[in-house]
Formats: sequence, C-alpha cells, structure tokens
Amino acid sequence: MNATPVELADQLARAARNLQAHTQQSALTGKRELPTPCADFDVHQLSEHLLGTLVMSGYAAAKEPVPADAPTTLTEAPWVAFPPLVDRLAKAWAEPAAWEGETPFASSTYPAPFAGMITIMELTVHGWDLATATGQTFTADDDVVATVAAVAGQIADGARARGAFGPEVEPAADATPLERLLAFTGRKVA
Repeated sequence: MNATPVELADQLARAARNLQAHTQQSALTGKRELPTPCADFDVHQLSEHLLGTLVMSGYAAAKEPVPADAPTTLTEAPWVAFPPLVDRLAKAWAEPAAWEGETPFASSTYPAPFAGMITIMELTVHGWDLATATGQTFTADDDVVATVAAVAGQIADGARARGAFGPEVEPAADATPLERLLAFTGRKVA
C-alpha cells in the first residue's frame, strides 16, 4: 500500500460520499428493521454504527478525543444526520496533519494513516452492507477497494477473533475486486 496522504484523503472523502449516496430518504424509508449482512445489525443499528464511525473518525483526524456529548444515536434520519458529518469528516482528513503521528481512535491510539484507512474500510464494507440490505447496487472505486483490502489483510486475524469479520468465503471465479474483498471479510455476495 503506497498511497500518499493526499490520495488516502481523497479515497476517504469518496468512500464517505459513496456511503452518503446510499442513505437517501428514498432508499431507507420503511427499511429501518431489515436485516443486514452484518448479523449483529439491522438497518437502523448499522446506520448508528456508521454514525459512530463518522463522528469518531472526524475527531481522530483532528487528534482530539471524542467528546462525551458527541452523538451516538440517530435522533434524525441518516439522510439528515450524515451529510454534515460527511462534510466535516472529509474536511478534517483533507488536512495534511491528520495523516501525521498518532491519533485517538476506537478507545486506543493508532498511527494516523491506519485510523484513516480503517475509516475507509468501515465506510466501504458497511456501505455495501447497508446498500445490500436496502436493495441498492453498491460499487467502489478500485483504489478504495485496494486500500480496504490492504488494511483488512492487516487486521483479519484480530477482526475474526472479535467477530468483526466472519470466516472467509470462497469468491466466485469471476469475482470483482470488491466481491473478493467482501468474501475475505466473510460476506456472501450473491
């Protein structure tokens, strides 16, 4: 993985906007309780998990801990709540300093590039989960998929042990890079 911070910031912004595109009112209305490919989440719970990712990562980019009063539950629909958070996230990670040093992220401290790449992974893989659950087609740019595949490979053993990734699934012979990535994380692609 040789992407520069500028390239990673661009990938993160595109992954966030891709997620936002799949959280429109027309796509989510009436689907709150549908199951998702993530066994622990229905559509609403996954949307709240993604809310947490958007909030936490925005603060991580600024090298700040998440404040106690930061939103953790959706008090507004995702199509209302997510756009300002996506804008804040993209702007925060566009700062060169966001990619330097270490940053607080998910109850620990990590190298900033790792936190940014984990964010790209969360937005992409869970974006696919949300799209799939709500009957939407999901695509991701090849460079985004390559970054996610690289970070997923780094964390796979721990992620499987924690239940964040399921057992690897055999992808179809003609699987796309995105489908191969999803199979690696334990998702069954129809």
